[in-house]
Amino acid sequence: MTFFKITASLLCLVLVLTGTGRAGNLPDGETSTELDPIVVSARKNKGDSEMIVLDTERIQAPLQSGNILDLLEGEAGIQIRRQSQSGTGSNALRIRGFDETRLTVRQDGISLNRDGSYGNGAVDWGSFFTQSLESIEIFKGACPAKYGNTLGGVVNLVTQTPGTVPETQVNLSAGSQDTFDTGISHNWKKGPLGWSLSAGHFETDGYLRNNFMDRDRASARLFLDLPENWEAGTGIDLSSTENGNPVYNRTNSAYYDPNSPLADEKELRGPGISARLINGARAWGDGSATEDKNTDLTAYLAHKTEESSFRIEGRLWNQESCETYYDAANRNKKIYERETDAENGNWLLSTAYSRTLGAHLVEVGGETRHYGWGEQRVTYIDESYFNASINFMTFIRNGFKGQEDIMGYHALYAQDTWQIRPDLSLEAGLRQEWFTADAIDPEAFGYSWSTGVSSLDESHTDPRLALIYSPLDKTKITARWGIAHRYPTSPEYFWWYLNNATAYFNTEFNSERALQYELGLDQTLGKALQVFVRGYYYDIEDYISSTTVTGVGSVYYNIGQVTIKGVETGFSLPLPLNLKLWANATWQKGDKSDDPWDKGNALSRELPDLPDLMVNAGLDLKDKGPFSARVWVSWVDVREHFTNQTLTVLDAYTLVNMSARYRIFKNKAMAADLEATAENILDEAYQEKEGYPMAGTTVMAGVRFTF
Repeated sequence: MTFFKITASLLCLVLVLTGTGRAGNLPDGETSTELDPIVVSARKNKGDSEMIVLDTERIQAPLQSGNILDLLEGEAGIQIRRQSQSGTGSNALRIRGFDETRLTVRQDGISLNRDGSYGNGAVDWGSFFTQSLESIEIFKGACPAKYGNTLGGVVNLVTQTPGTVPETQVNLSAGSQDTFDTGISHNWKKGPLGWSLSAGHFETDGYLRNNFMDRDRASARLFLDLPENWEAGTGIDLSSTENGNPVYNRTNSAYYDPNSPLADEKELRGPGISARLINGARAWGDGSATEDKNTDLTAYLAHKTEESSFRIEGRLWNQESCETYYDAANRNKKIYERETDAENGNWLLSTAYSRTLGAHLVEVGGETRHYGWGEQRVTYIDESYFNASINFMTFIRNGFKGQEDIMGYHALYAQDTWQIRPDLSLEAGLRQEWFTADAIDPEAFGYSWSTGVSSLDESHTDPRLALIYSPLDKTKITARWGIAHRYPTSPEYFWWYLNNATAYFNTEFNSERALQYELGLDQTLGKALQVFVRGYYYDIEDYISSTTVTGVGSVYYNIGQVTIKGVETGFSLPLPLNLKLWANATWQKGDKSDDPWDKGNALSRELPDLPDLMVNAGLDLKDKGPFSARVWVSWVDVREHFTNQTLTVLDAYTLVNMSARYRIFKNKAMAADLEATAENILDEAYQEKEGYPMAGTTVMAGVRFTF
């Protein structure tokens, strides 16, 4: 792989340095065709005015991680916190300090957030197939009422819309760590019927010990035009993944491998077994893996006219997992295996209606979501590896019964966007929410401890307001205010309920309530320089936090008060020679008080793992011919957090990356592009999460055919 790394790095550099000179070298009789420009952030002029859009060309760059988290890096206010290069593990994305349980991920407007049971996490980033995407929309912070009960914002994945001319793409790329990525997509609309199909395979050895990944993905969507401006559609997304569970690899281990990086272990599903093993996490080793199979079904019915639109859609999702652990001293000796229906028959239904009435855009809609956790079955256990805790925490030996449809979320919203005058608009919205969580069946615990609580039942009315003022053609001032609630996830509710039964540590558990304040300025100076400044302040009551206690497991509790405040600023400037210079910086601060776990304020009142400063800067090249390139730098400040009861500081780090694309061939039937990406070119040693070092210089290079 050393030869490949050097060759691909040189290819990427050659594309950057020589692309302009080669732009006109097309076959005889062919003329050059401009590709869409690389867009760092395109901001809509009306409606969702602060939304950032990542375009098709940026999405299609080769990705070392195999998931779209790489694409979100570089935007102001976004922090990536992965536990491996391939992005395994939960809560890898933060927007303005809020993790994935406090933001919403959508596909074509419908929520993709999962239940998160058994350590699943809210989002499986690797299951999203970039080959099927047209763009990615990002709305940070306080959102209009129609977007839901989100604190951090929305990431919306927009799938490709088939055109009347068929289009097929095939991409092949390979890179560091024996990484291989391939995909194919096909789109066409013939008469009233349209379809969008895609499939692909991704595999990598990974950087950490036993951190391999092998994933297959496929998606299909059908669209049908109906009489009277009606449209119907359905879709399916499938993924099958095998992830190696990173193995504890430090010098104090009898099974230390000097050829792999120093790193901690990671169980990819729960409940974790390491606390129940006689030798803890060091008892399991190479070959230990988690297999996941995801099925996502969607269907919709829509109607659209010049004045109004209506849409009703549903989603049903399932996930099956199988974990297998092998002895650290003998990778052929199985010590534990279990199967889990992590997401079993969870579903949601949403509807939206909008109508233009003079100067008003009126939007109303609602959502109902039903979810819970499925059964977990232990298919093999060698009890000689386990301590006595399995005698009373029998779910480690026997598994869980599971409890489907235990939680429900329901909402109605109304929103009015009023263009008061050409330079002034007002957004006013109201969202009514209901959240319920039933009492847990003792069999779902694996044992029958009694508890003093029976259920949760809450309802809240959350108002949202925004004022958008454009005193000049090149000036826009936006002010937003709102109230948002965030409700317990399935694992949070389960472990709180369990610990309440044991009377350990916490006895109360409340949903979060956030007051959101934002003020932003977008300004164009001269003919080309675009500048933005955004300030935000979020005040959250009953912030839900967690820790892991030896012999007890996960413990969830409320921090009385958390505030997150920050400023984002940036600019973009077109330069001669088809260059564009851009940069952004984020200053943020997270403070907490009334933390029952950190009573001594060892974190100096700061929210864990939140860098005070993040800076990104880059240079984009778009030649008049078929060449594009991007070089950018990201710097992340130091971060503090707890390791058990010890304060730990992660060092700041700087990443230098580049990507390039060059069209080597085009005729009437087909086009071919060379693509290359190089990350961490300076070979920086860094960690996004403590205990899990990231890779040094990595490269991906390949070819894409379009016909």
